[in-house]
Amino acid sequence: MAPDHDSKSRIGLRTRLLWFISLVPPLFLLDLVSKRLVLKHMVPYGPTVELIDGIARLRFIYNEGIAFGINPSFLGTSALAAFSVLVALLMTGYLFFAWLGEKPILAALCLIVSGACGNLYDRIAWGRVVDFIEIGIGDVTWPVFNVADLAVTAGALLLAWRMFATEKNSSAAQNKNATDSESV
Repeated sequence: MAPDHDSKSRIGLRTRLLWFISLVPPLFLLDLVSKRLVLKHMVPYGPTVELIDGIARLRFIYNEGIAFGINPSFLGTSALAAFSVLVALLMTGYLFFAWLGEKPILAALCLIVSGACGNLYDRIAWGRVVDFIEIGIGDVTWPVFNVADLAVTAGALLLAWRMFATEKNSSAAQNKNATDSESV
């Protein structure tokens, strides 16, 4: 169901720009600096550095695929870069021009844009993405990722949570209205 635009005020362009400037460049730079440190101090596919024994470690790999190492063989590096540009542009356009009434959704979009830009930079600069964070228990691990992936994932989870909460609230309001109209 479409959101009720009358029940919430639209977030203005100045606020959107402030959130964009406050989140996107710092997260992009954090991603860039962390990858530069990994490139300078670690060997690709070399030894790992334990951060939290058996749970979190640094493990430098190159990711030539998309999120979490998924590598669709039909897409080349140029297609992945083009896709990343498209996602970043669409999300930025949506962030600035769509009707938005909730700051958590604005924050989610900023997180997604920052992560998309971070990994896009890698694809353009090196033709692949630098991944280096590995978490798990023992040998059971999540695919290696980076700060940009973390931003995209956090943004997507926040966006999904807000969409679910909005839909749940909308359904509850519809049920209440239906009950109220039946009792009249």
